[in-house]
Amino acid sequence: MGDTQMEARYREAVRLYTKNTRTSVCNGSPVIHWEPDGLHFTYKRQIREESGMQTVTMRIDAATGNAAEVLSGEEETGQTLSAFPENWSISPDGAYALYLRDHNLILHENSSGKETVLTEDGAPLCEYGCYIDIYSQITVQREGYVGHPQACWSPDSRYFVTYRADRRTTRSLSVIESFHDEDAEDVRPVLRQYPCPFAADPDDEIPHYTLFIGDTRECVMRRVDAPDFLYPVFTSGEKSIVKWLDDSSGFYFTWIARGYQEARLYLAEAADGSTRIAVRETTDRFFNLGAFQLLDGYGSYLFSNFITQDRRYAFWQSERNGYAHLYRYRLDKNSSECEGDLFGEADSRRIVQKLVRVDEQNKKIYFMGNQDDACSDPLYYQFYVIGFDGTGLKRLTPEDATHRVSMGNDHFVDTYSRVDLPPVTVLRDGEGELICRLEKADITQLMDLGYQFPERFTVTAADGKTTLYGILIRPAYREPGRKYPVIDYIYGGAQLYNVPRDFTWDNAMNREIYGGLQSFAKLGFAGIILDGRGTPGRGMEIHGYSYHNIHACAGLEDHVACLAQLAEKYPFLDTDRVGMWGNSAGGYATVSAMLRYPQVYQAGVASSGNYDQRMYEHSWTERYYGLYEKELYQQGNITRLAGNLKGRLMLAYGAMDDNVSMSQTLRLCDELNHHGKIYDLVVLPRSNHNVPADLYFVRRKMDFFVKELLEEEPPADLPVEM
Repeated sequence: MGDTQMEARYREAVRLYTKNTRTSVCNGSPVIHWEPDGLHFTYKRQIREESGMQTVTMRIDAATGNAAEVLSGEEETGQTLSAFPENWSISPDGAYALYLRDHNLILHENSSGKETVLTEDGAPLCEYGCYIDIYSQITVQREGYVGHPQACWSPDSRYFVTYRADRRTTRSLSVIESFHDEDAEDVRPVLRQYPCPFAADPDDEIPHYTLFIGDTRECVMRRVDAPDFLYPVFTSGEKSIVKWLDDSSGFYFTWIARGYQEARLYLAEAADGSTRIAVRETTDRFFNLGAFQLLDGYGSYLFSNFITQDRRYAFWQSERNGYAHLYRYRLDKNSSECEGDLFGEADSRRIVQKLVRVDEQNKKIYFMGNQDDACSDPLYYQFYVIGFDGTGLKRLTPEDATHRVSMGNDHFVDTYSRVDLPPVTVLRDGEGELICRLEKADITQLMDLGYQFPERFTVTAADGKTTLYGILIRPAYREPGRKYPVIDYIYGGAQLYNVPRDFTWDNAMNREIYGGLQSFAKLGFAGIILDGRGTPGRGMEIHGYSYHNIHACAGLEDHVACLAQLAEKYPFLDTDRVGMWGNSAGGYATVSAMLRYPQVYQAGVASSGNYDQRMYEHSWTERYYGLYEKELYQQGNITRLAGNLKGRLMLAYGAMDDNVSMSQTLRLCDELNHHGKIYDLVVLPRSNHNVPADLYFVRRKMDFFVKELLEEEPPADLPVEM
């Protein structure tokens, strides 16, 4: 291929960067805002005009589907109580506010301006209600994040629940801010440190999160009678572990023991912080907590259990039969009794995901679920309803696709799609009957950018029996009889699946969609994404493959096994020219592939990899490895195999990474150096863990695979962004 043709293909590849694709779809993801009556909602309809994307606000009557355009100036803005500082947490009635001063909580009475110091023992690294993003502690500081106290207010505004985060004994990691801006007075590098516990650290060096309840009437704080959390905890917003009863008399929360093998559902009294254990369960593997608010595994374990308002019943998610179901417990004053699995044997393989709505008046539970035999992919999320007594189970979303639902009182809005089906948004009633179609996504501009529909495929895992699901993106330009190199985009962490199920044209983290495979297709590559054994969402038999087995990279051996099967299905794939790339756990998986299967993978790009699991934040590793065992955790150190490298490897890291320390990459480099191995190293001085969003890295990754797998020279002197 001549330089001119390759340069043209690079330009086509750049057109498919996320910065271009994210604005190319109209009405693909309407955001629904229900009004307080639960009977009407609004959303913004997108209209593409020559001047660009315009929006109009539509107001819908949920019962009829009748729509009216909301004219400018008539949009519902909600009640504005007062202009409060953004770092305050405001009570629901606007009467009180909380803010932090010197690591302590201050209560502000808004009518009088009276302020009360609620705590006096706060100190650096022993703070009340502080926001802690354990994977971005330095990043949020550098970005100037202004946080408000993490507090979950009672409906009547009298009480709030918060926590004290004590990290004083936790050892630190460091990042060095080496760069400076041109107008900086001091050009010395800045050392930044943040507490980060490892699995080998004892309990007294692990951060302790202690729950407290505040009383605005008595102006006191009381400790909640429950063990400290030894994993990060949140008590405000959608992430809150605390759920209040409507009468504000109490609240409930789920507590997880260190090691993820014991879970409890507590019911607490607002008046004094006393508690009782409503449900307690242990397991010999792990409780799956979910991750990053995504529907992975079986949703977010901390947020999907509930206690009824009359305190008579608790509903508890459990995988005790191998699949996540809801179990009903009858609560007496001093005891609780499990009354059984709501789903029984008939629906034993169905998986309960995140709860959407609990209708206590009609004793119905609305939830997202998956592994429906009527669907072509077990990870297509569907919407269901079931009665408190286990009767009346019904699937409310009939399309063979993945669904995103927003529910009012008796109606719901559903946006459904697949990787090969653009989004459609419909309105249905509580029985699933279609009322009207609201929107069908317009993807004309996306297709004009050169976007390809991925193809879905199934293969058999290395065990010879488990069906696995993946997607393929073909080379954009194919010649008869010619074979094309393959890039395997991998994640490899056990808490997430990597294969997109819904139609994808954007990435919230500014990364390339499909790991850049759309762009690589323009350069002459085929691309695959595969979920191996060890990924969540299909029951403990498959997910449990990762237990005590993080080093299996969520089915890396399955990626190897599937290549021959894919070559039979798609003869244009050249399995003698296979590359892999991934970030974070995907970086670990990529290096593992290069060192464990050097005969299969000829080239790899690994960024921000946690190459030694002993050196990573404890809550992630302990979920799957369990409590620290030296021999087990040493298996997660892939640097020990550095001498196996035969193919071409490019490593990259962000010098400001406060998730996976850059030391992980440098330790791997040290081992590769010791064995005399040749590799490329890309350092991004200003980047944190989000290396895949860096356009310089994206360009270097392209150049690397073009040179090593296509065996062609990348075009010289092209701007990074073009």
